[in-house]
Amino acid sequence: MGSTQRKPSTANDGFFQTVPTIPNQFYDDVSVQRVMNLFLPSSVIESIIPDLAKFGDEILSKQIFDWVTDAERNVPYVRGGGRDAFGRRTSELVVSEGWRQLQNFGIENGIVATGYEQKYSETTRVVQMLKHHLWTGSNANVMCPSAMTDGAAKLLKTHLASDQLGPTTRRVFQDAYDRVTSRDPRNAWTSGQWMTERSGGSDVSGTETIATYAPISEDASASNIPLGPWRIDGFKWFSSATDSSMTILLAQTPKGLSTFFAPIYRNSSTAGTLNNEKVSNGIFIQRLKNKFGTKSLPTAELELSGTRGYLIGKEGQGIQEISAILNITRLYSAVSAVGYLGRGLAIAKSFARVREIGAGKGKRLMLKDSPLHMNTMAKIAGEYHSLNLFTFLGALLLGLSEQDPVPTPIEPSSSRAGLQPNDPADVQLMLRLLFPVLKASVCKRSIHALQECMEALGGVGYLDNTENETINIARIYRDCCVLSIWEGTTDVLASDTLRVLSGRNGNDVLNAVDRWISKALGAGVGRAQFAGAKTDIAAAWGTLRDRAQKESHEQLLPSARDILFQISDIIMSVLLIVDAEHDANPAAIAVCFRFLKRHSLTNRGAPESLEGDLGMNQKIVYGDGARTSSTAQSKL
Repeated sequence: MGSTQRKPSTANDGFFQTVPTIPNQFYDDVSVQRVMNLFLPSSVIESIIPDLAKFGDEILSKQIFDWVTDAERNVPYVRGGGRDAFGRRTSELVVSEGWRQLQNFGIENGIVATGYEQKYSETTRVVQMLKHHLWTGSNANVMCPSAMTDGAAKLLKTHLASDQLGPTTRRVFQDAYDRVTSRDPRNAWTSGQWMTERSGGSDVSGTETIATYAPISEDASASNIPLGPWRIDGFKWFSSATDSSMTILLAQTPKGLSTFFAPIYRNSSTAGTLNNEKVSNGIFIQRLKNKFGTKSLPTAELELSGTRGYLIGKEGQGIQEISAILNITRLYSAVSAVGYLGRGLAIAKSFARVREIGAGKGKRLMLKDSPLHMNTMAKIAGEYHSLNLFTFLGALLLGLSEQDPVPTPIEPSSSRAGLQPNDPADVQLMLRLLFPVLKASVCKRSIHALQECMEALGGVGYLDNTENETINIARIYRDCCVLSIWEGTTDVLASDTLRVLSGRNGNDVLNAVDRWISKALGAGVGRAQFAGAKTDIAAAWGTLRDRAQKESHEQLLPSARDILFQISDIIMSVLLIVDAEHDANPAAIAVCFRFLKRHSLTNRGAPESLEGDLGMNQKIVYGDGARTSSTAQSKL
């Protein structure tokens, strides 16, 4: 008998799987590189590479993941359960050191500030969201307050540009804006966004928080700036970013639902306290939510009692004001979704590089050389790339909307120029339709694809691997699941989409999308292999447009989800063609045609784009540097 007798394994001897090593995603993520090259001019790419490459290394460091583990293990709590030793009400929230350090790291790296430094003109938001994308898998949910802080900065900036502010209000808003856009953790603020009440989630029509105009002069905030002339009382059912320094909230006034700014704390010296303690601005935590995921993020039920604040904009126009924040937070949700998926795919790719499996008759091969596994991985990678393209189109459009006027493209002949609407008014019209579609479709599909990444590791993927936090897909999957819920569930956003289409500007929105599709599909080099697909996509959009125009809101409502996802599929198919045409990369062409066939947008395409080719699938997943190792004879 020539075979070697096997020895029994023990707790310390026998086979141990090599731990996957996650490479710097800035370089290793095929989709990130393609997105950057499609949406950014070469001059911007050259200037951001050093920062993003360094950032990509830092967020995978042991220090970062130690902070993540600390934030997850030492979850937030309210000291004393909300009472002092003698029963008086308090509201001291305690968060972990890991949470604070991750928050500071994000602030120092300009996660919010980059969007307001305007170094990159209309592509500033694309650059900012690339950094956010990389950061998502390593930040233990500090991106949630970052999203609301960014939205608050946008709102404050808009009103600071107005000549309608009084001198005190201007001073208060300027101080807050300087803090929420700061890179200095010692002075920076984060912001909450408080809308949700017990009467409804995204439906704020039943808001029971009441604001009364009752000016006083003696109070001052923590920065010695007078608190607002409005007294706010009510109850907020969900408040993420509970540890923030300020908030934007909705409250009822005699003229209707209105938006307010309020600091979280009052200046302790005016309240007669000792030791420079923070004194709540009439804001008290009732309890913290116990959630399926986002454990590190403090989400609370809050009672507002005598909270002092400032009106933002006009009374009764709260929905219009808060919508500026919603666009920002919905973009952040989409970027977080693809960020989580990108990290999950990076983990699955790394596992496939080190995991060996049986291949029959004593042969073994690496998982990355398994035709079945790589076919599955290529599907995930293709879905991920389509979602990434849509997300960064949103970032580009947002950046364009923030320029006045919309600038002429830096490189008129580039593919990016074909994605930029000719008319500045079309940018705003497209944002109204595409942002609810973007948030709903990208978040929903990313969750499913991320679960596939978790499954790609087998049982290990299902474990809460805090001992190897870098590969802990279970954690990021739990956290990703909330993204299809907050800032509007899928059904809520589908209803929003229909309201846009059937609203008084519905035809203008449809015309703007028409023009964008025509320009984007006509801006490439016109490769013959895409001609049929372009015709089919245009026909699909025409059919959908006709239906939106002919049927009433009531007739369309039961199919609102289907309509939302159809719009998403059409936008992504346009983007995939533009992406594939601009450099004729074979893997990108294959991803494009596979998507079009899978989503029934065309039956035309090159046979070689069909699934099953191991080499092509490896290129889709790993890029052109993919290496195939031959099957190895088992030594067993």
